Amino acid sequence: MDPGLPADLLSRLEALKEGGNADFKRGKYEAAIEAYSQCLAEATKALDVRACATAGAHNSARTTTDAQIEGKHASERDSASVSKRVTELKAQTLCNRALCYQRANQFAAAEADCTDAIALLPSYVKGYYRRACAREAQGDRKACVEDLQTCLRLQPGNKEAQEMLAGVRDKVMREEETRVQEQLPESLITSGLSSALTATKRVASLKQLGAFVQERKLQRQFLRDGSLKRIAAALKSQMDREIDGSGPGSKEDAHRSMESLAETTASEPGTCDNQDGVGAFLPISVEAACWELLLSVVQKHHANAEDEDDSTANAATPSMEALNAPLQIEAPVLECRRALDGLWTSNDFLVRLRQLLRAGVAMPHESHAAHESHAAHEEAGKLRAVWRGEACDRLLRTLGCVSQLHAVQFDDDASFLEACAAGMECLDSREVQRAAVAALVGVADARRRLGGRVQAVRLRHGIEKCLEDTLQIVADAEHELAAADLARVPEGQGSASKRARGGTFDRVEAVSRLQGQAEYLMITLIALLADKDRGKEEPPDMNRLVDQLLSPYFKPSADPEESVITLTVGLKGLRLVLTAAREVARAYLISASSILPYLLAAAAGGGSATHSATAGTAAHRRQQEAALEVLLACMDFPELRTSLLDANAVPVFAKVCSEEGGSARVGCWMRARLAAALARLSVHDEDVRIQVFDSIDFYEVLDLLLTEIRHAGDGRHETGERSRDGSAQAPRSLAVEEETFRSLLEIFFFLSLHADFKNRLVGDKKGTKVLRTLLQVANASGKGKKAGSGSRPANNLTRYLLLQSLCNIMRSREDREKQRRKKGEMGSPLADIDDEQLQQLEELFKKLPAGAKPAPNGEVDLGDKALAAQLRDTLLGLNVVNAISVNVCASPPSANVLCAAAQALKFLCADARHRGTIVREGGIRTLLTAAAGLEEYPDDQRNARQAAAQLCITTNPSLFSYREALDLVPCLTPLLRDNHELLQYEGALALINLCSLNEEVRMRAWLGGAWEGFGDLLFGENDMLRAAGLEGWCNLSASPMVQEEIGKKMERFAESKQDVQDVKLMLAFTRETNNPRAQSAAVASLAMLLANEKVAKCLPDYSLFGNIERCLDEALKTDEALILRCVSALYNVWGELCNREETEKRMQIVKIVERNQQKLKGDAAALATDMITAEQSQKVHGEKKESAPDPS
Repeated sequence: MDPGLPADLLSRLEALKEGGNADFKRGKYEAAIEAYSQCLAEATKALDVRACATAGAHNSARTTTDAQIEGKHASERDSASVSKRVTELKAQTLCNRALCYQRANQFAAAEADCTDAIALLPSYVKGYYRRACAREAQGDRKACVEDLQTCLRLQPGNKEAQEMLAGVRDKVMREEETRVQEQLPESLITSGLSSALTATKRVASLKQLGAFVQERKLQRQFLRDGSLKRIAAALKSQMDREIDGSGPGSKEDAHRSMESLAETTASEPGTCDNQDGVGAFLPISVEAACWELLLSVVQKHHANAEDEDDSTANAATPSMEALNAPLQIEAPVLECRRALDGLWTSNDFLVRLRQLLRAGVAMPHESHAAHESHAAHEEAGKLRAVWRGEACDRLLRTLGCVSQLHAVQFDDDASFLEACAAGMECLDSREVQRAAVAALVGVADARRRLGGRVQAVRLRHGIEKCLEDTLQIVADAEHELAAADLARVPEGQGSASKRARGGTFDRVEAVSRLQGQAEYLMITLIALLADKDRGKEEPPDMNRLVDQLLSPYFKPSADPEESVITLTVGLKGLRLVLTAAREVARAYLISASSILPYLLAAAAGGGSATHSATAGTAAHRRQQEAALEVLLACMDFPELRTSLLDANAVPVFAKVCSEEGGSARVGCWMRARLAAALARLSVHDEDVRIQVFDSIDFYEVLDLLLTEIRHAGDGRHETGERSRDGSAQAPRSLAVEEETFRSLLEIFFFLSLHADFKNRLVGDKKGTKVLRTLLQVANASGKGKKAGSGSRPANNLTRYLLLQSLCNIMRSREDREKQRRKKGEMGSPLADIDDEQLQQLEELFKKLPAGAKPAPNGEVDLGDKALAAQLRDTLLGLNVVNAISVNVCASPPSANVLCAAAQALKFLCADARHRGTIVREGGIRTLLTAAAGLEEYPDDQRNARQAAAQLCITTNPSLFSYREALDLVPCLTPLLRDNHELLQYEGALALINLCSLNEEVRMRAWLGGAWEGFGDLLFGENDMLRAAGLEGWCNLSASPMVQEEIGKKMERFAESKQDVQDVKLMLAFTRETNNPRAQSAAVASLAMLLANEKVAKCLPDYSLFGNIERCLDEALKTDEALILRCVSALYNVWGELCNREETEKRMQIVKIVERNQQKLKGDAAALATDMITAEQSQKVHGEKKESAPDPS
């Protein structure tokens, strides 16, 4: 016996177990549980003691003798069998105690004991069976089935388990049938409207029905089976009941509102039953669920209502056609809207909304402490005020969907406009305000999409009220943002601090979102009212309307802090008017000219905030940014721009751009826009240009902005810089809005035209850093890394500014002069004037008096060639080709983008050292894209093709991809017919190099007209072009298909005793001794064509065939290549003559070869030897044949 286990252990455990069994049989379950528990405790203790003893015995094993070790092993074997029996006994006892727990209805404890028993004995059948019983009693039938299946797998003949499994499966099937029946739409709506169920169950049923209808798209079935009418009737009954109980005089409205339901509800079975909700009281939670259900069948998208406030903000940017196309509604949804429109009028919606608002609403997160008794104000887990708020939210959104049916005349629907205004005035619930804004935005946008096909929107009192309420929402949002800034919780690590920061973040985010939606609504309404296409109708007095909306916010206040917020709202409203209707805003600003100095003071950070507590705060900064945005918009109008210049706006803008760091400084994105505006302003006139350059150093500003962006982004979204709990996040490197990047590029574009800036880029240590950061931002923007939006490329204006700026950086004054003269060659009045005559005209122009000279336009100094070359080297080292490729290959690029890309790559390709890098970074595909998209811009297309040709000339064609090599052929072939000999030559060399690649490229070139293009080059006076044309023919002649086509053509011409012109040209150029390249290429072309038997058969009959013989005779011994090609040509002809046994011509060829045999080397000598040896053998064979006796 193991010393770790007492000798009488098993007997004691057996006795305790039997005692428990006896108590169980007598029905004493508590006593049995106690006995089993004592048995388990002793067994567990004994096993633990043995485990400790075994560990100690292993530690002392090294000091024992062999005999002791053998005795030790025998003892361990005995104790192992005892331990196994103790374990089995423990598992049996656990299972017995589980049975006692079951009899005592303690099923969870029973399940736990069975699980422990199974852990001790994994194959214990009784443990699985009793655990299945416990789980079945708890309703966990799925786990019960699994245990029973395991039990039967271990003991297939267990009848108890088989019977129980069959019974449990029957129960599961019946429960599933009941559950499915309860989830049918008819059952769900009956449950939702049944007053016999609790509010919580009714809400759950209605929500489940709404999800079911959306998921399965069952709107049409929901309408046809009368469910929509039942819900509408129940809601109408609830409204009428409150009208009847509100006092005399309101029953008339109730009868009027029920008229639309009289016929529809009477025909539906059960619709007047109280159990269906008609005539019965609806708890507010159930009413909110009913409105949500109606919204789910009438809204356009099957998304949450919260996600439908501003589809333009959440979705990827659609095309302009999609934005202006009439609103498309799915047919089932449209049918539901029309049905609900017949049941609920706009006035009904308005009446119910007022009832709910009058009863009081609250936000979902509002504290329960505001109410004296929680239970008295709660329903279905929420405050009743919160349910009323949700009901108002869904009601307004439903109203918006239904009112889109009448978007043509929504300005005449006073009830709809009044309901929207009431919702926007609900200060107790921001969600209700958002719903009201969303409803009006949806209807106004539907009207906007109809365009001029319908009557213009008229200015009604309801629209004026909505506009005022919209601006008031913006004002309330500004107040809340200012309060949140003052109450910002300091950074801390405690959970309470994080929760407080998270709550502040949520409120600021919700307020900002509501403010953005309200601004969008104001823009839409103002744009509709400012529509000039009104026929004979008098347009509304927009100047009066704008003044009525904005004048209250431009009045000074005694409270400096209130004055800052009020002015900010007025400035934002003015910016919205500028966005919606520029001419309306322009007229207003001209009529209120005194406002411009006021705007400049606010933009400079002055005004009432200078000496108040708000100076340097976020509210003050928002006011300054709002003023600057208005002023930037004013710069687009000549009259307002002149007024601003007279008011000394340049120093104000320059000061804001050059502000040092600090919390009071306006954002990087705004300073970038200001600097860009100053750059554009500098071309106003000479005086303004001098003032601008005296006020600001654009190079330093650009460097400062890029440095700030590199470290922290542009700071465009203030709330996005922190996480939800308010803790600071790591800066998003190079994260910029497209508008900010465009402003940076405008500055860069302006500076790139000046040699002084280029010299600073080269001479200043910061110059490379500026270029590198700009290209990094360009790559990030070109790939669409924009916060808060889907992945999309930068727009074409931004891409054009970047690429054209790069062109300006790489262009020298000589390049510009060359381009100017090139344009003169292309059709200007100076097209027929050569360079010398043009220079004389320029000298004469300089001698003219000042009054006789036209005003110069855009005269700038771009720098010399050396400066441009140095900058090209720098840009290439900064992966500029990759930046160009990203912006060109992002679909779809505009023609301007492609033109700039082609010009930029042409500048880079001018230096042969750059071409390998250009190919590695995707320059070939970029040029192919540019050339394909510039069909309507031949000059710029020529630039792309020339750059591609230059890359092909110096690059091994095997480095191109298969697709690039094939696409280059049709891109380069048109250069062969260009008017400029340089482009013809470069195109020819590029195609010659490509055609050496493989047969597929040669076939593409042949089918694309390259053979004819090469042939056209032979008729010029330029020896290099003629040589290139013949070399092109030579490479194409290596194609078996070309050889076959030429051979067939020669056979057809031979039938009419004519020569093929191209072959005659080749034969003629074999005598071009003053152009060795052309001569060698002509002979090589003939040699390869003669590999075809048809060519070899016809060519000896050509009158110029002897030119090959004379070429061989006249060739010098050092012209090994020419000699080899001549001999190869003659060898191919000789071989074909041998097949036809034309002895005379064959012998003539052999004589020519023998005559020049001393010149031949290598392969040429081998071919000659073959011909001479074969002829000699033939001659000997013929002589023998003649000398043989006649057998007759």
